Amino acid sequence: MKIIPRSGWISHGVSLPDVESVADHSYSTCVLSLLIADLENERGARVNVERVLRLAVFHDMAESLTFDISRAYLEYLGRRGGRIKAELERSASKHLIQNIKERRLSRLYLQLQAEFEANRTLESRIVHAADALDILLQVIEYRRRGYPETLLQELWTQTTERLGDVRIPSVTTIHRLIVKEAKNLKRRAK
Repeated sequence: MKIIPRSGWISHGVSLPDVESVADHSYSTCVLSLLIADLENERGARVNVERVLRLAVFHDMAESLTFDISRAYLEYLGRRGGRIKAELERSASKHLIQNIKERRLSRLYLQLQAEFEANRTLESRIVHAADALDILLQVIEYRRRGYPETLLQELWTQTTERLGDVRIPSVTTIHRLIVKEAKNLKRRAK
């Protein structure tokens, strides 16, 4: 995962040498997930932090076999593109997990995969939100490196819309801070 580039950035015009790896993204998603879980627990929510971290660590594990398949590339397949990607990643995850000889662990990892895909528990929703927040932070990083705003605006808008449905107070707070930083960056660039 350390050498697998996040292909979505390539399809948005970021040069290959500048593209983050899947491991870079996964680590950032783990840190954001931990922060959100801890903040939510401080607020009085009941979040299983260990479960959040397990979900975050495994959330893109399939990409170690499938590579990162950008949504932009899936558009050529029409409506079935998303289903094909989900099926491919589910199959790759199962392949990885089935090679674990300890049955209790393989069952646990299969459960984690199903929980993440379903996106119904607070823990899985936190990881999905952290995944999106990391994309926004990476957009800001690419803007700092000189990539034009117009190149990344569509991804920013789509990701922000995804976060609009998240009803987790800490996610909303972090999202506001990220948006504020993006506005400050834009002002400094003028």
